Formats: sequence, C-alpha cells, structure tokens
Amino acid sequence: MIRALVLVLLLWVGPAQADPVTVEDRRGVQNFADRPARVAVLDWAFAQQVLDLDVVPVAVPEIALYSDWVATPPIPRTVTDIGRRDAPDLERLASLDPDVILVSDTAPAEVARLERIAPVLVFDAFDAAHDNIAAARRIYLTLAQLFDREALARTRLEAMRAEIARRAEDLQGSPIRRAAIVRLNDAATIWVYGDNSLAEAALQRLGLVNALPQTASRWGVAQRPLDVLAGVESGAVLAIRPHGPGAAVFDSPLWRFLPAVAEGRFAEIPPLWSYGGILSLGRHAQAIHAALTNLAP
Repeated sequence: MIRALVLVLLLWVGPAQADPVTVEDRRGVQNFADRPARVAVLDWAFAQQVLDLDVVPVAVPEIALYSDWVATPPIPRTVTDIGRRDAPDLERLASLDPDVILVSDTAPAEVARLERIAPVLVFDAFDAAHDNIAAARRIYLTLAQLFDREALARTRLEAMRAEIARRAEDLQGSPIRRAAIVRLNDAATIWVYGDNSLAEAALQRLGLVNALPQTASRWGVAQRPLDVLAGVESGAVLAIRPHGPGAAVFDSPLWRFLPAVAEGRFAEIPPLWSYGGILSLGRHAQAIHAALTNLAP
C-alpha cells in the first residue's frame, strides 16, 4: 500500500526539472542546462566572490596561504586544496567532478585544457584599461545570476555601500584626511596602492585622499623604494599584513626617520586581499577606518 502511494506521488510530481541558466563571460554567452552545484575556483578572488554569495566551492588553490593573506571569508574545512594557483593539480581537480570551473586572466590554451574537465567561465578581472572595481562588481552579479543568488548579492552590495557611507561620515571629523596604503616587500622596497586598486577606491569612498598617488595599472599597485614614504609629510601610512620578508624594513636605519613613523602616523592593518572580490572593497574601508580612528589623537 505504502509503495503504491509513493509510486503515485512520483508519477504525479514527475521527474526533476532542469533549471537552465545563461550568463556571459569574456567569450560571450555561456549556456548551462542546469545551475552548477559543484564549483571549482582557481584563484582567491573567485574564492571570495563565491563565498560572499554563500556558495561553498569544492576546490580552492593554496588554502593555507589564503588563510594568511586573504583570511575573509574563511575557507570551510570541506573544501579541497588543489595546489598552486599558477599550476593547479588537474588530476585532483577532475576527481572532484566540478560542474563549472571559474578562472580569470587565463590564456585560451589553458582554458581549453580545463574544459576537458568541466565547463569553464573565464573573466578578465584585472586590466589597466578597465575599472577593476566595476569589473569585480560585474563578475559578482554574474556569479549571483549563475547560482540564483541575485537578491542576496544586491542586498550585500547595498549593505556594503551603506556601511562605507557610515564610516565616511564618522571620519569627517578626523584630523587625518590622507593615507598611503602599502605592503612591505623586502628590506628596501614596498608596494604602493594607487589608481585602479581596491585600496584607493576605499579611500575615495571614505572621503580621503591617497597620500602617495600612483597611475592606473593592471593590479592598481606599484613597487617603489622604501624612501618614497618620506614623501608622506602629512597623513598616515597603513601597511597591510602579513609582511613576510618585508618586515625587514623595521630594522632599516631609514625607517624610524620617516615622518609618518617618527610622528606616530604609521599603523598596520589586518590581512586584506587587494586583488579580490567586490566585497573586499568594504573590508578595505573597514580596516582603514579602524586604523585611522586608532591613530587620531
């Protein structure tokens, strides 16, 4: 009797219906007969983008390093590490049977290799000729469409906008209106964030000025000698952790004579991925706000 009832219900409900979806990557329109459930990402920006949509990927490269350099959002323990970002373990990737592989700034020959494993979506995330922040937002919304998370994505983008605006208002009374965002590279050089970077976009949205402006580039960052920091005669210098070999600058004879250091206008900020997803913009703004609030007299 029960088995007969189950059979009737199955016949009434019918087979599971496909949920087709169409999105665009850098090659044009890409069609999926069903929404992908198992997603593999080959860089940390995509790891951020999908996790910020509450989608847990099956594969991410260099998870331990991600935890040190990116940190937020954290990678769940269920995710498999597929090796290096520049040379992922394709056998391990194939064994995970992904429904889609997400890549950026990848050569056509490499995309073709990956397509032997699963459908690939490829984006040009970072380019000197386009607005990196607008591209990150566009990719986030494209992935939201792919995973049926569009309402969630727009809610989170609006929440980020409102939170940055609140922090900007809070900083209006701060005596520090300029800041240089840097990473310490080695004993003699640093990376300075400028035009086309998440760091400068965060500064602008907070109503602040970049104390060490740099021309637009693919990644929005330029390598400079340590002594360039002497040019920050007013405003703060904020260094993103972890420093790695760059921590050697603290032992440099020049370091303590830099105006920002000597006058107490230097601060370290927590790990941030400056080449990440769009919600990393809000994380930059949060870290900058916290650092400047702590530095203000």
